[in-house]
Amino acid sequence: MKFLRSYLLFALLGILFFGCKKYPENNLWFKKPDKVFKGGKITAYAVNGVDKMPYFRDLYKSFPYNWYGQSVDDIFELPFTYAAGSEDFNSDYGKGTLKFSETKREIEISFKPLNWDQGAENIFVGNISWKIMKLTKTGQLKIQGKYDFKLYEIEFN
Repeated sequence: MKFLRSYLLFALLGILFFGCKKYPENNLWFKKPDKVFKGGKITAYAVNGVDKMPYFRDLYKSFPYNWYGQSVDDIFELPFTYAAGSEDFNSDYGKGTLKFSETKREIEISFKPLNWDQGAENIFVGNISWKIMKLTKTGQLKIQGKYDFKLYEIEFN
């Protein structure tokens, strides 16, 4: 009987720790997602599996995207900052907010490029709920969202 009780306790603990994954591509043990993610540079951007980073690099070389008044060599070299307490999500080329859902498995990004009123295209394609695919304790974040029948994937490092 003692062996059976020990076995059941071990099985229950195993299910608790290994039974459900926090995110599809990894686990984040004993860390709060909003405290781990600090922002960073976009290192991957794909739409339906096609790399769109060259597209956005070309866009930001001309007005209304280059609000600097000169060509931006690589827009993805400009990092995003995130402050967990205020939910501010900013970059040199725009401002917004990033909010984690109650389950901490999705985020909502509300972002506007500085010249959005001049027609600048938003990298984050409207106010959609982004599913967190991967979030590591070093702050690497991979998100996925569906908008207008397209699958968007963005990775921050």
